[in-house]
Amino acid sequence: MEKEIWEKPLRQCNIGGEALIEGVMMRGNNKMATAVRKSNGEIVVQTYEHIPVSKKFFLFKLPIIRGAVNMLESMVIGMKALMDSAEEVDIEQEEESKVDKFLQKIFGDNMFRVMLYFSVAIALVFGIGIFMLLPNWIASWFTFDKSTPAGSISANLIEGALRVIIFISYIFLVSRNKEIKRVFEYHGAEHSAIYAYENNEELTPENAKNHTTLHPRCGTTYLFVVIITSILLFSFIRWQSPLINMAIRLALLPLVAGIAYEVFKLAAKTGFKPLRAISYPGLLLQKITTQPPDESQLEVALAALKAVVVPDNNPEEEHKNDKDPEPKGEAV
Repeated sequence: MEKEIWEKPLRQCNIGGEALIEGVMMRGNNKMATAVRKSNGEIVVQTYEHIPVSKKFFLFKLPIIRGAVNMLESMVIGMKALMDSAEEVDIEQEEESKVDKFLQKIFGDNMFRVMLYFSVAIALVFGIGIFMLLPNWIASWFTFDKSTPAGSISANLIEGALRVIIFISYIFLVSRNKEIKRVFEYHGAEHSAIYAYENNEELTPENAKNHTTLHPRCGTTYLFVVIITSILLFSFIRWQSPLINMAIRLALLPLVAGIAYEVFKLAAKTGFKPLRAISYPGLLLQKITTQPPDESQLEVALAALKAVVVPDNNPEEEHKNDKDPEPKGEAV
């Protein structure tokens, strides 16, 4: 594993982002920016003011709660940025269908927003169904007595192992797709660009390419911590009927996300090796979800980064924004 990952950065920051279709989104300092390279080679940068929900409401700042809120907010923002990037790169659109015309008639100018939230809902249902409920259903096929403490723990551990296998298999299979591989290269560009910024280097492709693509604050690592947290938490719950098991897991999902967020956040900042080791499986998985970018991809990532960093590197403003840096995840 690259030594750079464990070195304390010269600049603590709360910058994070997400790989898009031919682009990168960056968040931090109450700003969000997307940079997308169009088919003609032009880089289009759009910047927005963005204050996380966890900073707007006191309740959402509390430990555990902020993790669940952050995960849901990241999904919504990430999905919108991904859809916007698809429009920017001039992906050919098919002729408007009767369904599109029907939806346009019903929702009017709000159709895009409705479809956005519908897409997030579908992604949640798919993710929960495949990675949470399916492993539990398969584990219920095993015929040993699950009513005893030992049997219940064994069933929960089998469920957890299946969840890890399904997750890693899914990541590996999607990485075989040519378009997804391009997204993973932009994912690597995002990480390398952030490393350059954390090391107080001039934000150029030449400097960024010297850094690793693996980052301890990556959303891939967070997702793996979520899975491990679910295994540990569910192992203390008695095995019930399939429907009750699924209901319990759905009810505890916000708690799992919240606990995982706190562990992930601490592991990303600590120098304590046993705790830091929690990030190691996720970092190994990043060897799939991040790929070495070329200089043109680094240029795009740096364009998004420059749009959200403090102008002229104002030390006072940076210090104010870095009091409690929050790890930002990427949707992959």
